[in-house]
Amino acid sequence: MSEQFFTRRQTSDAPAGTGSQLLQAALAALVLAIATVLAYHGIDQNAFHFDDWPNIVDNASLHMKQFGVDGLLAAVQGAYLPRRPVATLSFAVDWWRGGGAPGAFLTTNLIIHVLTAWAIFAFMLRALTHSTRPTAPAVVACAAAALWWSVQPIHVQAVSYAVQRMTELATLFSVLSVWAYLKARASAGRGAALWGVLSALTLVLAALSKENAWIAPLLILLAEYLVIRNRGSLIRHPRDRLLLALPAITVICVLADILFGGPVSQWALSGYGGRSFTLGERLLTQPKVVLFHVSQILWPLPERFSLEHDVEIVRSAASWEFWLPMGVILAWSGAGALLAARAGTRRAGFFALWVPVTLFIESSFVPLEMVFEHRMYMPTVGFTGLVAIGLLHAASRGPTVRTTGIWSAYLLATGVALWSTSERIPQWRTEASLYEQAVRLAPRSARAWNLLGVANLGQRRDELLTQERYERALSAFDRAIALNDQYAAPWTNRGVARYLQGDIPGAETDLKRAISISSREAAAQHYLGELYERTGRPLEARTARRRACALGVTPDCNR
Repeated sequence: MSEQFFTRRQTSDAPAGTGSQLLQAALAALVLAIATVLAYHGIDQNAFHFDDWPNIVDNASLHMKQFGVDGLLAAVQGAYLPRRPVATLSFAVDWWRGGGAPGAFLTTNLIIHVLTAWAIFAFMLRALTHSTRPTAPAVVACAAAALWWSVQPIHVQAVSYAVQRMTELATLFSVLSVWAYLKARASAGRGAALWGVLSALTLVLAALSKENAWIAPLLILLAEYLVIRNRGSLIRHPRDRLLLALPAITVICVLADILFGGPVSQWALSGYGGRSFTLGERLLTQPKVVLFHVSQILWPLPERFSLEHDVEIVRSAASWEFWLPMGVILAWSGAGALLAARAGTRRAGFFALWVPVTLFIESSFVPLEMVFEHRMYMPTVGFTGLVAIGLLHAASRGPTVRTTGIWSAYLLATGVALWSTSERIPQWRTEASLYEQAVRLAPRSARAWNLLGVANLGQRRDELLTQERYERALSAFDRAIALNDQYAAPWTNRGVARYLQGDIPGAETDLKRAISISSREAAAQHYLGELYERTGRPLEARTARRRACALGVTPDCNR
């Protein structure tokens, strides 16, 4: 009903001239960029974290000294994640232009974030005014919704975490692909072909940025039926029935693969060997995780965000922690399906279904971390579309008490989000500040305490290690070991810290314990070799170094 009103109102309005439309859109894009940069002020002062080290800092193949084809090819060939060459190439360029400084990477991340916000703005305009020229209310509503998206603090993890550029690029190119498809369907002749080529090209770039973009073809399919065919019949050709059945067929094939141990399930299950949870536990816990992320969007206070979160694993389908959030997700999806089934409300259904569709890969059977905020980067585009629809409705009605209330609520929500994002940026300044926040929100996470200890040691930056920081590091490692004494990393790190401070007996005990838990602790083998050499045990030192070499510590291979 409401969407029918939107369409009637837009059609009856006299469209502004092309020049006026471009000016309005340009001004809106400028305001959008300024507000986003304001929210992320100081991001260039932040540091590398966590997965940035193996992907960027410790990956010599990316350290391009001179810009050229050879350097770019070397970066792609030596990528830590070879299926994501687009992000890898951009990392090599940033290393070349910034000399390895994190500020260069984070500035690029912010630029990509602004470009993504612009892409979402253009996409909203195309989706909500597909068959008509955008009116001034449509430009305002879509720009305002894109601004709401761009300043959400849940996106800080994607923007201020250099390696999560992969998530940014996958979202940017996926949105551009759907937008270009809609442009192609609204064009004719050569124009349609060019827009179609652009849609295909950006789809490939999205898939080569991160694997979650593989869902983009389904988003294009949804756009065809729910945006372009917002009115009239969904079925216009016999092939439409097959196309509409494709998602269900895909799900059935995946379930059959899992049931009979096919290649997809073998790949998925193999990744659970190094996890503290099983496939079943992940599937049971993810509905709760998704609703937690939605609550962060609805109540975006800065202290609710972190790299780590304490989320208790759900181990039974009978638990309310599974069936209650799962019921909410099914109700949301069902409401989206009902909107999609009715002529005139299908665009609202498209954005409602966008959320569960884009969460399907990273919040289902794939053996990823249980909780990571950057996963909401693409799904929140669906919420943004619904915000745009609501604001367009308010903008089209003219000044009323209800309209004033809607815009007041929008301004309050966006203002709080912008403030919260600006408050979060300094949390990512150093590894110590990041993990201090992490242990506050996840005090039972052994990994968070271990990484806080590593951050205090400052091993990665050749910083001067004071006695106070050394003691804080040992305390953090002690806490990690107390939480999980079968976690090898804190034993290794505490052993290394003790060795560097001259506590040889304590270091030997810790390093041996780490190796007894996991024989693949390369750092433990290396420092045990150093310890044996220092205490006059050359044969034992040679054995330890040989094992360290086999685990990839190349300096030990020549000793």
